[in-house]
Amino acid sequence: MEISGRVARQILLFSLIVLIIPMIVFPELFGTQLAKASLLNALYELVFYGCVLYFLNRGARLMQLVQAAGLCLVYRLALGVVLGLLIAAMYPMQLTVAVTLGMSSYIPAILLQMIATPFILKPAFKELNLVAIPQRRQPVPPARPAETHDAARSIAVSKERGYSEAPATTKSVEASTPVEPTRAPAATPTSTQSDTNGFDRAVRYIGENGSVQMAAVVDAEGLLLGHFSRGDVEAEDWAPFALSLVENNQGIVSHMGWSAPKRVDLMLADQRVVVAAEAAWSLMVVSERVVDDVLRIRINQGLEMIRKYLAERYGEEPVGNAERIYVPGA
Repeated sequence: MEISGRVARQILLFSLIVLIIPMIVFPELFGTQLAKASLLNALYELVFYGCVLYFLNRGARLMQLVQAAGLCLVYRLALGVVLGLLIAAMYPMQLTVAVTLGMSSYIPAILLQMIATPFILKPAFKELNLVAIPQRRQPVPPARPAETHDAARSIAVSKERGYSEAPATTKSVEASTPVEPTRAPAATPTSTQSDTNGFDRAVRYIGENGSVQMAAVVDAEGLLLGHFSRGDVEAEDWAPFALSLVENNQGIVSHMGWSAPKRVDLMLADQRVVVAAEAAWSLMVVSERVVDDVLRIRINQGLEMIRKYLAERYGEEPVGNAERIYVPGA
């Protein structure tokens, strides 16, 4: 992953600020003493970064916090090197002594850089997916008529292809169409579709888990009914493969006389792909490769949210139980 130009310029601007301020006050110590470079001080600094990042990002995992804290330390040391070079250029001082002052001895500069570093790098951590920035919940207005008809049309196509259990009828959709459409809320940074129906609510709920990179509801034609994405993962690129994964595995298990799989769970080198197949739609989740019971529960609950939404919208009972997908032999 790469950092965008806007974030890079922002980091550069604040880096110049935390370099200029110590140069203005140098060599004033403000009642402190020169510190000695030691590994113990670096460990204390890592712990400080980890605590600050944890309070800024409660949803981050331990490994993400460790990686982010390490980058903070490297960034702060790089600032110290640059500060040392500036000191050597402006004062009659040996280069090694000036660099040592900037990196580990000049307490006023070190404290300023330590406090500012997590806040300066926070936008970069978000783009690098090193910390999980919590999603803000937005109010959910009634679905607009156009979007309701689009969802009904997708499920109607599924019925024509032989899916008798599709929980939708165009007649009930017309009956439930709201009289006055409302304006959809602005999209959040990690999703390109407004949260206006049960599909969006379900995938956003699943996406609140920090390891989730993409969650999407796909109809029988491979079209997106709702999706959530984090970072540079594009839901449109993954959606067509949801049906292919289920169909390919169905061809394999049919030779053994087994029924079609209800869930496909793939563990890749760095990612995990889960596809839960229903009669007329499928839920696809792409996450980091972690064994996480919390994510499994969120997927179960997301499936139940979609079933309830279809039942309430189209006047039919939910099909099955979300827990059955993940219980062997159910």
